[in-house]
Amino acid sequence: MKLSKIVIQKLILILCFSSIPLTLSAQINNDQSIYNWFDTIVGKENLDLINGTPHLNPYKTIGDNTMYYITDKFSKGDVRYDNQTFYDVNLKYDLFKDELILNPYGESEHIAIVLIQQKIESFTINDTKFVKIEKKENNLPEFTPGYYEEKKLTPDFIFYVKYHKDIQKGINDNGVFYNFKEKNLFFIDLKNKTYQIKSKNDIIRLFPDQRKQINAFYFMNTEIQKSDLNEFMKKLMKHINDSITIQTK
Repeated sequence: MKLSKIVIQKLILILCFSSIPLTLSAQINNDQSIYNWFDTIVGKENLDLINGTPHLNPYKTIGDNTMYYITDKFSKGDVRYDNQTFYDVNLKYDLFKDELILNPYGESEHIAIVLIQQKIESFTINDTKFVKIEKKENNLPEFTPGYYEEKKLTPDFIFYVKYHKDIQKGINDNGVFYNFKEKNLFFIDLKNKTYQIKSKNDIIRLFPDQRKQINAFYFMNTEIQKSDLNEFMKKLMKHINDSITIQTK
């Protein structure tokens, strides 16, 4: 039997005002703890989240190389799915196919389900929030529907990272193997218009009043730019927003 969050809420209200102790009621007074508590009572295997297709990884890799975001191991995360929020579930993100993978509660890590993308609104994994973009920007063919990391600096200034990994086939003494190379794209949504960021000049064109601050940031953070471009870009966006905030005070 599958139970919706609305049904869960009604059942919890009945329990809270009848037989459940007041001390327990006080401990579950927010959505996340209520849902986690009820999931434990009824069993997470009954939840509406488990309705995707099986996920298989047919690609043999070497070392730590993987097609997933950060790691091929499942990590605790949250997902907004089919108008419901599921907390503390086991997730990993396949960057090669742009798929969110679930390890059902209580199952072996070898059991994995591809969640239906049309039903996903957003998810959080490794403390990083991803949102699903549904429509393509006509003037930006690279800005395609799919999952994007979202950093909302202000309502009018949002930074997006589109993660992706390309696949390369190789052969060694042990046979065929595959290598995955990360190739990410960066976008800024500024006053409801989206721009792709490929260079420092692209950023300066969007923020001409911040030219001096942007050049200084690049000069002071050369090492991180080379070693971790994703982190460099996130810090740069925060730096620009902080500078704008100070100047407008």
